[in-house]
Amino acid sequence: MEFIASIGPFILAVIAVIINGIPQLLYAEARGFALKPAGFAYLVGAFGNLFTGSVTPISSQAETITVASIKKNLRNNLSSILLAAVLMMILAAFGGVTRIADFAGVAIISGMMSGVGLILAGVSWDMFNQERRTALVSIISAVAAYAIFLNSANKVVWTIFISVVVSTADYLFLQKRRVDLSAEMEEGREQYRMSNEWRFWKKDYWSDFKLIKPTFNLSVLLGALSLVMLNIGANISFGGITASIAGTSQNFDHLSIINSLADIPSALFGGPPIEAIISGTAGAPWPVACGIVFMLVTGILVLVGVIGRLGRYLPSQSIAGFLLVIGFALTFAPNLSAVAQSDNPIGGYMALGVTAWSKNPFLGMVVGILVRYLGAYVGLV
Repeated sequence: MEFIASIGPFILAVIAVIINGIPQLLYAEARGFALKPAGFAYLVGAFGNLFTGSVTPISSQAETITVASIKKNLRNNLSSILLAAVLMMILAAFGGVTRIADFAGVAIISGMMSGVGLILAGVSWDMFNQERRTALVSIISAVAAYAIFLNSANKVVWTIFISVVVSTADYLFLQKRRVDLSAEMEEGREQYRMSNEWRFWKKDYWSDFKLIKPTFNLSVLLGALSLVMLNIGANISFGGITASIAGTSQNFDHLSIINSLADIPSALFGGPPIEAIISGTAGAPWPVACGIVFMLVTGILVLVGVIGRLGRYLPSQSIAGFLLVIGFALTFAPNLSAVAQSDNPIGGYMALGVTAWSKNPFLGMVVGILVRYLGAYVGLV
């Protein structure tokens, strides 16, 4: 009976996190990346989590996509992603990411994660300014769902599912609107126009996969270093938050290796970078298996072109409520409490403030570490 009772929340979590990822993938397409190659990254992530037992799945994230595509030169952008993947694998292979987290300490990591919570809440606010009605419906339904299921082990799953479904239904059926995908494509980034061919045994399907020859220059190097710094912060913060939701721990080096291996086949064919996410699968029954199934299903949907076709029916602002609840209730508040109870709260508060201000978790962590180890010399601690 317990198994049967767990199946429903398990499936809902998979569906909810897939829906959560669709707007991010469409954003990657708007920034000039190809969608179908990203399917390889999801499949690599699924097998990586299967072999390591990692609880944190990987998926598309707006901040990484933005950093990876600041310039409009697609070849440089993809080369930066590939170089960053190699550098991250070398660092993680020697336990570097975990050592960075241990060196920073609980207060700094908690402060950074609390700052990430404010960033997520800020994204929710941005979405409200973009599309007020859809975002507001999402926020109200998310807060209501979280309150109703507060004592449920699957409260995160229900919060995501209800808020996305209610706000999307309002957008499609009450407002009778559809997303204009052509308007989403940013000017000067029309490098890829993917076909709707899904039959992989047809020649037209494989014409969507264009091998990119990597290049190296100063722009590529600087872009790669930016991605490395962002990924270190994201893997520690997002991986830590997802693991805490699941009530377990996360090996940051394993996560970094999986993330980097996944980026390589995606970027080689023009696809976007994929990174660790704060995932509702962590709040579902069997969180590791739930994350694996999410990545497998998403990878298949991306490879057969279904995600691109779903874009007309899913407004990106439908995830505003989930981001707000995750940001404040599950990330900002508990981590702020951890900072306050730590031995070095000043460093944690500085990490929080700089992370929220700069929107860069790695920068917040660096400042927090500097305050912790050098603050005594300038009278801060």
